[in-house]
Amino acid sequence: TPEKSSKPVAVLPPIGDNVRIIPLGGVQEVGKNMTAIQYKDEIIVVDMGIQFTDEDTPGIDYILPNTAYLEDKLDKIKAVVITHGHLDHIGGIPYLINRIGNPPIYTREFGAMLIKKKAEEFPDLPKLNVQTITKDNGKIAISKHINVSFFGLTHSIPDSTG
Repeated sequence: TPEKSSKPVAVLPPIGDNVRIIPLGGVQEVGKNMTAIQYKDEIIVVDMGIQFTDEDTPGIDYILPNTAYLEDKLDKIKAVVITHGHLDHIGGIPYLINRIGNPPIYTREFGAMLIKKKAEEFPDLPKLNVQTITKDNGKIAISKHINVSFFGLTHSIPDSTG
């Protein structure tokens, strides 16, 4: 008989009418910010950052969020929402967007410019569907079940949003 593992196995309850918030990076660390929010059969991704390395990670250029949870759910991913243009929030887009199906990216004008400029460094990257929103857009219907509203906030980079 096979030996039983002493590790507990995590079993997710059915989604139903619950909201799942799945941090994929950026929790209790600076960098690689990325969170999936799932409601019913739809997912939005908030931010797609990279984490820069330091003396503890020699030979590594950057660290990316773990997208394993999303990679078999491409049909459920409806959008990426970017909160602001710092690389720890947008720097992973060229490396990860194909892994999650290249959904539309919603962001403010400055973030959109930075994303498009960064994409120029990756000639094999598919065309990104960047949707520029303004503070006056109000509620945006991302999908059948998910609406998003943006609000401005103060940060060290223009067009930061919550």
